[in-house]
Amino acid sequence: MVRNNNNIKVMVITGGASGLGLSLAQAAGQSGYSVAVLDVQDELGLTEVSKLQAQNIDAAYFHCDVSSKADWQDSYAAVMRHYGRVDVMVNNAGVGSQGTLMESTDDEWARQWQINLMGVVNGCKTFIPALQSSPDAALVNIASFAAIALAPGVASYNVAKAGVLALSETLRCELAADNIHVSVVCPAFFKTNLVSSMYGSSVKVKNQINRWMENSQYTADDVANMILTAINKRQFMVLCDGTTRWQYRLSRWFPTFFYKQKLKMIKRMFK
Repeated sequence: MVRNNNNIKVMVITGGASGLGLSLAQAAGQSGYSVAVLDVQDELGLTEVSKLQAQNIDAAYFHCDVSSKADWQDSYAAVMRHYGRVDVMVNNAGVGSQGTLMESTDDEWARQWQINLMGVVNGCKTFIPALQSSPDAALVNIASFAAIALAPGVASYNVAKAGVLALSETLRCELAADNIHVSVVCPAFFKTNLVSSMYGSSVKVKNQINRWMENSQYTADDVANMILTAINKRQFMVLCDGTTRWQYRLSRWFPTFFYKQKLKMIKRMFK
């Protein structure tokens, strides 16, 4: 049964049961969106959606493993039955990874490919037809500053997230005629559950990443609000703080200098 009022926009968020996805679900709901939370964590997802509903947010939970095409089709059908429309699609679900190319395994590359890249590709392909019917449609892909920095020691994650950035750049042009706005979000470290999704990572590296997260200038709630601003202002790339904005410019204007800075960073990290 269609639940949504025709005047209320619907936002679909993958990985919406925790971390940035949950922060965005809450911020979007408080801004007047109906929210479809897609995740594989069914118990947690249902619990968090109940909390959102207790805040008078129109939210619903749908199971979706983003690496499964069958799950994408099932969740699309369920969302459309429930709400009847989609105005914003946010491809947020993702997992972490750590290790050089020579340290990485085929399984880790497959996991990054299936979840972090093809999960976004299939999310776009599945929901673009619904977005084409919305006068204020937006497609938001969560990449990472890793897609720009391409720092050593996270090879498979870098490649997958760089793919998300490249896909978003492509879709920005391909969807312009349909008036579907595209945003790509490239946050650096902030407190989330990314480390818990890293398989086989060393304790030393996990501890370093956790320290970077703890020392971040912004939180998941801050990034969620930046995403809403990007949708409203039709901003393409979202860089979350002055440091990453400056580093992005360095990577484009002075690539050799940027490369040398990365070498210094990795020496500090592993000394």
